[in-house]
Amino acid sequence: MYLLFVLVAVGAGITSALQSGTNNALQKALGTQLWTVSIVSVVTLAVSLVLSLASGERLPSGQAVAQTPWWAWTGGVLGIVFVLATVYASPRLGAGLFVALIVTASTIAALVLDHFGWMGFEVHPAGIGRMAGAALMVAGVALIAKF
Repeated sequence: MYLLFVLVAVGAGITSALQSGTNNALQKALGTQLWTVSIVSVVTLAVSLVLSLASGERLPSGQAVAQTPWWAWTGGVLGIVFVLATVYASPRLGAGLFVALIVTASTIAALVLDHFGWMGFEVHPAGIGRMAGAALMVAGVALIAKF
């Protein structure tokens, strides 16, 4: 089962790089950045609604909605920030550097979340090995940016 989750994460990483390209191509074809973000968001909503209906999942209960932490509702805003970044920054930085920066920044942020157990994550201390791994990623970004 663990391997399946690893493969899902690898797939998500691949789609992250591909999304930079698709969003950039859409923006070039449409000639507008903010409408591109809106269109991507509408398509995301439509596909997620179809998947939700097709799966047969029930709507969450009012009690579940009321008990949800306030910050859990910010995922959509964070998603738009990501799409805005793909539209504005990826064409100027190139896919390689853009994705390297995203992955490295995400890893460092995730290490902080893990270390403190924030946002519902189990505590995984940021020991020397994890910090060294993050430092190597920063060095990798520097090499990608230089070459």
